[in-house]
Formats: sequence, structure tokens, C-alpha cells
Amino acid sequence: MKFLFDCDDTLYDLERPFYQAVQDLDLPLHQEQIPSFYTLYRKHGDAIFDQVQSKKMSVDESGIYRILNACQDFRIPLERCEALRFQERYRFYQNHISLSKPLQEWFASSRSEKAILTNGEKNHQMEKLQALKIPSYIPDDHIFISGVIGYRKPDPRAFDAVLVKCGGPSLDWVYIGDRYDHDIVPAKQKGMRTIHFNRHHRLEGPLADHIVYQDEELVALLLKMERGESV
Repeated sequence: MKFLFDCDDTLYDLERPFYQAVQDLDLPLHQEQIPSFYTLYRKHGDAIFDQVQSKKMSVDESGIYRILNACQDFRIPLERCEALRFQERYRFYQNHISLSKPLQEWFASSRSEKAILTNGEKNHQMEKLQALKIPSYIPDDHIFISGVIGYRKPDPRAFDAVLVKCGGPSLDWVYIGDRYDHDIVPAKQKGMRTIHFNRHHRLEGPLADHIVYQDEELVALLLKMERGESV
């Protein structure tokens, strides 16, 4: 079996470091407001993603930009020094992420070929992958970062980079990702089998061969596939 993983919101819960940083900053938000606040934060990040990937804007500057604009959308006054403190705490928590116990045990015991395909700036993504201890399980030449390969999902050429380097027909690969539009659709278009790990119950669609919502479900499915069981 060959498994290709996304990183953010697939190998770990992307929202958790954000929520921890918001709590540290003590922003005037009710608990039920945080998900929509986070959605705006991500929206502002998507708008400047290319600038970060091309190194026209640093990761930290992008974080400051995102939190300032999300606060402005919520009419929350925030000074730049406070935005900088938020970014420092956010980076701290991002550097202390970890695989869940089920995923950690699976990665440690699995003998299947594995690779990573993730969008982002090289150093920032590698920091997160190192915090997750992914280099202990996956060799460097099987880690593909959009800032390095020059294409970001959903561009199908990002998937081509994996297939050219790692080999094997696309049908041999199972792609695991959290976003239906950026992960599942292009992977399926390249002929891969797909697992939509939809931990936050967002957009779903018919191109996902399987949908799971928790780490335990994902690991159970991976084990069945490795054993050749019908799934």
C-alpha cells in the first residue's frame, strides 16, 4: 500500500493551536464565536498565501496581518504589538503539536510506503512536521511542500510531483486530506483513491471513496486497507 498524507488538519487538529493563542491573548470573544472568527482568519490567510510562498511576506508578518484583519472584521480593537504577541503564541503552540496516539502507533508500526503533500512555506511546514516527528517515519525525499515543488494544491501538478518522484501507478496511492476541494477532488482527478478526513464536518462530495471524522476511524480504515480487507 502507498499512502499520501496532507499535513494541516489531517495529521493534527489545525484549530487547536489557534484556540490556545486566542485564549492567551484574552480576546473578547464568546466560545461560540471562535469558529467563525477562525474562518475569517483563514480567509485572510488564503488571500496572501502566494506572497508567503514566494517569500514576499514572512510567515510571522502574514500571521500579524491575519489576526489584525480578523479582529477588524469583528470590530475588536487590536494593537500591532498585541498582534505580534498573538503570532508568537500561535507559533509556540504550532511547534508543540503532536500526533494522536492512534496515528503515532500506526506510523510507528506500518510498513507501507508513505509520503506527505502539503501547501505552505518550506521552513514553516518542516517545523510542524518535525514537531509531529514525521521525519522519523517518512524520508525527506517523500516529503513534498508546495513552496519547494512550485505547485500548490489543488493544482494537479502538485500530485504529479509525487507520482514522478515516488513512482507507481496513481491507483496504487491512497490520498488522505481534510479539504474536499483542495485535496480530494484533485487527487481523484489524478486517479488516486481518496480518504476525506473531515474532522470539522465541512464540505463533502461524491469523489471521496471514504469519509472519516476521527483519528481512530482513520487508523481503523488504514489497517483494513493494509490487510487487504474489503472497505
